[in-house]
Amino acid sequence: MPLESISTHEDSLLIGWSFPSPTRDLWDGLTDRTLLSQWLGQPIECDMRAGGRLVVEHGEGYASHSDIMEADPPHRLAMTWNFPDEPESRLLFELHPSDPGTRLELTHQDLGSFVGSYGPGWITHLTYLEAAISGTPLVTAQFWQLHATVEALYNDRRPAATGTTHATVYSAAAPLPPLTR
Repeated sequence: MPLESISTHEDSLLIGWSFPSPTRDLWDGLTDRTLLSQWLGQPIECDMRAGGRLVVEHGEGYASHSDIMEADPPHRLAMTWNFPDEPESRLLFELHPSDPGTRLELTHQDLGSFVGSYGPGWITHLTYLEAAISGTPLVTAQFWQLHATVEALYNDRRPAATGTTHATVYSAAAPLPPLTR
């Protein structure tokens, strides 16, 4: 799992993730109906052009609704994110060629009080995205088990609320401390 960084700033979540895949393959993972179904949920409506709409069924009747605000293949994808019982938020995926592969910068803005709860979900989804674009999709039935593990690890690493507006949970530049027994 090539998570490079994850942090919050006010009501935004920022994630840096390094994919071993070319930029075009990662773009396809973000926009192709078949690949979306392997990492995000089942697309009901999938027009990933600027002005288009993405509706994804996440299970148990929960669907997200997104308006595509910007699509600049294969570099930048911006959309709204409407999930039941949450305020509308905004997603920005920025793809940067790197050696070897592509660095994704995901910014999820306007999360309000939900900012602390989205990290584990995006880490889990990006793990599934990486597997999907590598041609070895993960078993969908295992999603919530992986999410629970990531959530437990994430919550152990997250700093307590201190009134600051920026907290780095993990950064490759500041590696995790060694495990102790």
